[in-house]
Amino acid sequence: MEIVFLSSSDIHGYILPTDYQNFGTEDASFGLSRVGSVIKSERAKYGTNNVVVADTGDCLQGSPLAAYVHTADETALKQYTDLYNAIGYDVRCLGNHDFNFGLTYLKKYINYNHSTLLNANILAKKTAQPAFGQGYCIITKNGIKIGIIGVTTKRVPAWEPAENVTGLKFLSAFDQVRYYTQIIRAEVDILAVIYHGGFEADIHTGQATEPKTGENEGYRILKEIPEIDVFLTGHQHQKMSLEAFDTAIVQPGYRGEAVGKVVVEIDEDTKKIQSTTASLIDTKDYCPDKEIISLCSGLNKQTENWLDQPIAYLNAPAKIDNAQKARLQGAPFVNLLQQMQLYYTQADISATAVMSETAKGFEQKVTMRDILLNYPYANQLCRVKLTGKELRQIIEHSLSFLIKNDQGKIEFAPKYQNLLFNFDTFYPINYQAEIDRPIGQRLTKLELDGQEIADGQIYRLAVNNYRAMGGGFYPVYNLDKIEEIYDKDYVQMFQEFLTQIKPKVDLVKNYSFK
Repeated sequence: MEIVFLSSSDIHGYILPTDYQNFGTEDASFGLSRVGSVIKSERAKYGTNNVVVADTGDCLQGSPLAAYVHTADETALKQYTDLYNAIGYDVRCLGNHDFNFGLTYLKKYINYNHSTLLNANILAKKTAQPAFGQGYCIITKNGIKIGIIGVTTKRVPAWEPAENVTGLKFLSAFDQVRYYTQIIRAEVDILAVIYHGGFEADIHTGQATEPKTGENEGYRILKEIPEIDVFLTGHQHQKMSLEAFDTAIVQPGYRGEAVGKVVVEIDEDTKKIQSTTASLIDTKDYCPDKEIISLCSGLNKQTENWLDQPIAYLNAPAKIDNAQKARLQGAPFVNLLQQMQLYYTQADISATAVMSETAKGFEQKVTMRDILLNYPYANQLCRVKLTGKELRQIIEHSLSFLIKNDQGKIEFAPKYQNLLFNFDTFYPINYQAEIDRPIGQRLTKLELDGQEIADGQIYRLAVNNYRAMGGGFYPVYNLDKIEEIYDKDYVQMFQEFLTQIKPKVDLVKNYSFK
């Protein structure tokens, strides 16, 4: 007998096969509608009573459609949630970005959700019980008892403003999985974990791949909790499928580009596991599900109209011709973003990243579509206090992303290719670096207003809250260094900055690497 687990993760509001770059274009190779077709196909192949369907979070934020829904009335949120309900998930857990729009919004979304929400490690402080849903569930498929534990990265409070996590206590995913495993393992034939989190170490070697912040605890869970049979993960936007530690593991990427699949072969008489197989199903090979397309039609039309409303006119285009080139050489749009951060914070220096591989920057006419496509994250702006020495350490960390290839061309190291939203550039400082030099010693010039940055001098840096609170594993940043967190989100700030301040686009390139 075969029991099949199917998992999606990090859909980020991409329902239709479009990134909304162009009006009405719906031929992208991702989206929940393609996920729906995969799941229908697999249920038809194996039988619904042999299939468990899960999602591991980050559903509420990330796409222009999701952004529009957040600005609209509650009816839109219900319609939006019904798009996920149409999949017929058995279980799901929350992701860190599901907290971006606040607890009131999140709770309404949860109330409209039809599937079982598993939440073992986000507790209500008053009761010490799961704040949303339940810690685990036991379901039966074709006579096989399946225990499922749901957990979310515990780092949510490090990235969210206090009001978005008020009354909540985030525990270690590892601790809670271990706790519930001891409770339910003896009662079930298969034990699965759904986790909005990933891996802090290489699964095969155990070598650390990031600092031990607790953001990702997947390796430790696998290594120290051998009772787990199936491990469905997310958060890191990786595409992976393998078997390790006698556990089948999948992570299906981002925006519904793939569906994770684990097939568990069960002996019908003993109900013992004979084998497990992990794989990914690319959704690009499946036509979008007609039911989801139909359900989304009204919201999609409203979103398209909302996106194309002009909100400002610039004195010159602020373009990004190519995301990689913009990171390495600078771009007018990046300068404009830095200018905005400096305006609101009155800081000395600004830091930001090119957030999207498809970001094109602004033409002279700017619409909401332009803003959302170029800055798709619901971050908040912070001002942090640093010494010149600490600023140098931060910039050196960013420079560690770079290597020279065999032809002597500067490019990003392979291990950072999926993490380039963590590569920050800095403005308006004038800095230069030599990539042949050892990591941590690459800066050859670091000046502000013609004066060298002094190690002992205090500077204010404008940066988003994700980075200021430790995101991207930068050194130095911590909560104690944050002087102020600004209430407005980036979309609102950009809209105000462009319409009220009417800035001049800066075309100067202020850094270079060789």
